[in-house]
Amino acid sequence: MSFRFITRFSLLIAFGFIAACAAGPERAALGQGEGYNCETPVNTAAGQVRGSIDKEGNTCLWKGIPYAAPPVGDLRWKAPAPAPPWNGVRDATRWGNACAQLSMYKFANHVPAPYSEDCLNLNVWRPKNPGSFPVMVFIHGGGFVLGAAATPMYFGDRLAANGNVIVVSINYRLDAFGFLALEELAWEDPSRSTGNYGILDQIAALKWVRENIANFGGDPKNVTIFGQSAGGFSVCTLLAASPARGLFQRAIIESGGCEIAWPLEKGFETGRWAARELGCPAGDLSCLRKKSTREILKKLGLSFIESMQGKGLRFMIHQDNYLLSGTALSSIQSGNFNNVPLMLGSTRDEFQAWALLGGKVVKTPESYAAKVRQVYGPDAETILKLYPAENYANPGLAYADILSDRSISCPIFNTARVVAPHQKAVYLYRFDYDETRFNRAVGAMHGAELPFVFQSFDRWPMRFLFSADDRAKAMYLSRIVQNYWAKFARTGDPNPEGQVTWPPFTLDHPETIVFDQKINWAGADNREKCAFWSEFNKTHPPIFAPGQI
Repeated sequence: MSFRFITRFSLLIAFGFIAACAAGPERAALGQGEGYNCETPVNTAAGQVRGSIDKEGNTCLWKGIPYAAPPVGDLRWKAPAPAPPWNGVRDATRWGNACAQLSMYKFANHVPAPYSEDCLNLNVWRPKNPGSFPVMVFIHGGGFVLGAAATPMYFGDRLAANGNVIVVSINYRLDAFGFLALEELAWEDPSRSTGNYGILDQIAALKWVRENIANFGGDPKNVTIFGQSAGGFSVCTLLAASPARGLFQRAIIESGGCEIAWPLEKGFETGRWAARELGCPAGDLSCLRKKSTREILKKLGLSFIESMQGKGLRFMIHQDNYLLSGTALSSIQSGNFNNVPLMLGSTRDEFQAWALLGGKVVKTPESYAAKVRQVYGPDAETILKLYPAENYANPGLAYADILSDRSISCPIFNTARVVAPHQKAVYLYRFDYDETRFNRAVGAMHGAELPFVFQSFDRWPMRFLFSADDRAKAMYLSRIVQNYWAKFARTGDPNPEGQVTWPPFTLDHPETIVFDQKINWAGADNREKCAFWSEFNKTHPPIFAPGQI
């Protein structure tokens, strides 16, 4: 396997390559008898929609339903507005637009939908059998710069059918469109919020679920939000955001965390830079809103590959004093959060793939120590003691462990420790399975659990990573993972009958279930390292700072 192949696909998987009826008084909803015909029109608050049978997953599927108005023109960089109503029955058999992103001009074929700023839509999968189902709302990853709900890896049909749940996947604004912060944007907003439009989109989608999902057979009082990577960080932001209160009853964080939220002044500094790059006077919102999508992406956009090469992410969640007054972690620690059952975890080798990239400069113990001293300055000696090169097969893996713990594994562990005093139902996992032709080279890397949650081994891009033999071996674990995820969504306790018991995480007994060829559990043994990173991340950006890679 070539270095180029591994590098390309590690980057793709890492953040998610690796996203009242106005027509008349009739009420069309899924009910008994013929009501379960997938093509029967279903009411939403904006109008009726017609879906189709997803024959491959034996589910009903509605694609591209608008949950908010297109955020274009004067609505660019504003909180999402209600979706405008439509007359007649809307065709929901085609994917809605994916949100504008720099990758739209490089990797357009990975999503079966156009890219556009007009992208605030969602998809709904439901089992064909009768019943009222728990609802699982998926938030895709992509470093807040890329990704789409219609990525084949995230199709929710098999999770819906196997778990007997409704799966909803959503798009939300990305990059500068979702996270540009300016004082002038805050002044025009009734809540004085700015820089968190992507998260406000997610809240709007959850409000849509609350208001409409019963007509699709879902239980609006039993909603689980789950997301991976940037989607996981989004889930934790929603845990801390008071405007999201009551919109979900359970939460799953996959390889995310609660320590990402930039101070507003940092966002304003970036916003002023963005205005200069676009040739607009400072604070001239009219000028900024007249710029084309392509020009904004060309001038401001940062590809995920560029960010992982050490240039840092330019746009991120902000402490805007509306959604967040500090980090999500600090809100949770104070007890001021949406206190619901929580399942969270990471993969064993989150950034081992990056050892391949970092191998150009981290080949020897000496170059490893030099790199750590270059990046971490006065804290380097402590870090070198916590991650001694002699404990690893090569120094690149030691550096990958530092990246993994700082950015993902320890934020997950520290989140569990902060939530546990407030919530008895906290369940921590680690995903170790690496029995594929790809993962044998890079370990159980960032995103490794996703094809097991969605059973998407044969879909883009997973089909390139799993041979037919790999798929057959992995299917058994996928069904187990889906059982745990769906059982948690149904009851807040992930333990299905006949499976290994998953004990809750407590401060006295920080237990972790391990998903591998065999399911087992173990005590969490990363407390010393995670205590260090918890303090370190209070004053340093926890992920993707320039020069970190």
